[in-house]
Amino acid sequence: MNLLEVMERFPDQESCIKFLESVRWGDEPKCTHCGSNRVNSRHERKENLIGRYNCQDCKASFKVTCNTIFHRTKMPLQKWFLAISLMINAKKSLSSHQLARDLELNQMTAWNMMQKIRAEMSKKSSVLLKGIIEADETYIGGKPRKRNKRADDEPVKRGRGTSKTAVIGAVERGGHVIAKVADDLTGQSIMRFIKDVASVDESELMTDEYRGYLTIGKEMKHHIINHKEQYVDGDVHTNTIEGFWSLLKRAWYGTHHHYSVVYTPLYVAEACYKYNYRNHENVFDKFISDSMII
Repeated sequence: MNLLEVMERFPDQESCIKFLESVRWGDEPKCTHCGSNRVNSRHERKENLIGRYNCQDCKASFKVTCNTIFHRTKMPLQKWFLAISLMINAKKSLSSHQLARDLELNQMTAWNMMQKIRAEMSKKSSVLLKGIIEADETYIGGKPRKRNKRADDEPVKRGRGTSKTAVIGAVERGGHVIAKVADDLTGQSIMRFIKDVASVDESELMTDEYRGYLTIGKEMKHHIINHKEQYVDGDVHTNTIEGFWSLLKRAWYGTHHHYSVVYTPLYVAEACYKYNYRNHENVFDKFISDSMII
């Protein structure tokens, strides 16, 4: 959904609330505290009371936004919807400074909104990868600078052995990708990751020549492509997962320029979410629907 469609569908706060109510409750509002359907709507015309209900059982007052990413927000829901739409449609992600300019927000307010949206995107996927699975690791961080005095044949480290943040991922060809920040890249850690995200019995694993994959290779069908010799050998390659890494790194290089280690998992989750639902007919509605499931 683009910005014009968001503005047309949700011109004011009341239309936004009605949409959330239809997604969360359908035709029957329920108390967000006790689950009772014995609720009364407040009829005051004040803007802050639009969509507010009272429960006849637990006597609580609540809104449809209770316990969601919109909980207790003072920001108009239309701006939230616009922010979600902008983030979903930004292939190489979106900076908080850009969002602040687009929606006339304070930069830190925009950043906080975006982190909440990313956290919603990071909810654990129930998808289990199977079939042909490509696994690989990458490193996120600044480009290495050449030292002032260095022999021309002296190699410059770009991945392993640097202070960059390691990210491991696996993608089902034609399907979903799952990636996360890696604590380490030992054989045991890689094996645990692959077993968590993929069906070992129903899958074939494609990796590069990194020795860390040999451990999981003992428990499932494993094909290795040696990148020192070639990048594709028939169906054996890791081009799909490397294509995903390129999207993740383009967001870093071209938009954000820096990830705090603490928040890197959220940026990785954003990239995974947009990749996984790139062909979905209406990602905006899906995101809202999923965010209203408590």
